[in-house]
Amino acid sequence: MPAFPNNAFSLEYRADLGVLIGRWLQALPPPEVQGTYQAMLAAAKEHGNCRFWLLDLRRRPLDGPDLNEWFRDQFSPQVAAELGGPLFTAYLAGPHQQLAAESAEMEERMRQAATIDSYPLFYNDEAEAMSWLHDQQERAGLLPNDPDEKRPR
Repeated sequence: MPAFPNNAFSLEYRADLGVLIGRWLQALPPPEVQGTYQAMLAAAKEHGNCRFWLLDLRRRPLDGPDLNEWFRDQFSPQVAAELGGPLFTAYLAGPHQQLAAESAEMEERMRQAATIDSYPLFYNDEAEAMSWLHDQQERAGLLPNDPDEKRPR
């Protein structure tokens, strides 16, 4: 199964929010980071092809060029194909990552991602990130069912 230690990455599906949450708890080498993304894809498929992900990068470095290329060229197209639509990803970045997250290079990567059915945005506030994911779910008509909502018979 995962090629990474359990204390290095946590993965949770929040059915009440319809969001898959991945948190890196420490820095990992690129092959292990790729393994975490593959684990997220498997979990997304298990939970109704969930295409709304909150990824917490605050305890790991932002990806280097090789990992970014893998994500753009291989993983993003695979995700869109296997989940049946675009991936919406809210990344949580810390203040120490803000310069890289707001760089012209990262802006170009974000533009390229949108051309391959991947919509990533960076946030430093988890509530704002979740709000954006909720808005995307609403636009796509994919809001999670409210357990208190009365269903027609």
